[in-house]
Amino acid sequence: MLPQLAVNVDFQLPRLADSLDESTVSRWLKKAGDKVSKGEPLVEIETDKVNAELESPVDGVLAEIVVPEGQAAAVGTVIARLTEATGS
Repeated sequence: MLPQLAVNVDFQLPRLADSLDESTVSRWLKKAGDKVSKGEPLVEIETDKVNAELESPVDGVLAEIVVPEGQAAAVGTVIARLTEATGS
């Protein structure tokens, strides 16, 4: 049996519309240290045109929140880091 390896995954703010260059983190639905499942809502973001929930891209742990609630971030900015367990 192979040991599990932890892989860090940067969670970047996606472009929600062609005309949007930044969004504001309105609410984190998880806190650092919480387990998350792929597809599970992780954070709510808002712009002047769109409000959306972003889902976790992996099964793992929310290791670090980089952009706190109420702060704006540019598209492509790392807003959180997740740790994904790989192997078995």
